[in-house]
Amino acid sequence: MVYQSPKLKYIFSVAAILFVMTKLFTAVIILKDDPSVFLVLKLSPSLDSQLSLSLVDEKKYITLFSDENGFIGESLYYLVAFYLWWLMPVFMVFFIFVFSRKKHEQLAEY
Repeated sequence: MVYQSPKLKYIFSVAAILFVMTKLFTAVIILKDDPSVFLVLKLSPSLDSQLSLSLVDEKKYITLFSDENGFIGESLYYLVAFYLWWLMPVFMVFFIFVFSRKKHEQLAEY
């Protein structure tokens, strides 16, 4: 079956790790009194994915992209940072449960 594919397990594992790392180490900074938007790399992990600041602190953040009215892929970033970062690990736990259950059922048959 499809869920027994080892390649699928590795793809989900890598995607889950990437999504969680994206959530923890990136953020969108919206400047007060300015339409500029910055996608930044956070030097310390946190769950904040959208910040409203008056100035970008260069000691805490490394700017990846900046633009006045959003950046390319902003909706995809919000999808990953707000929803998929926790949904992917939930799927991983489900797949691990299904894989282990199938293995136990196969071993019980012998």
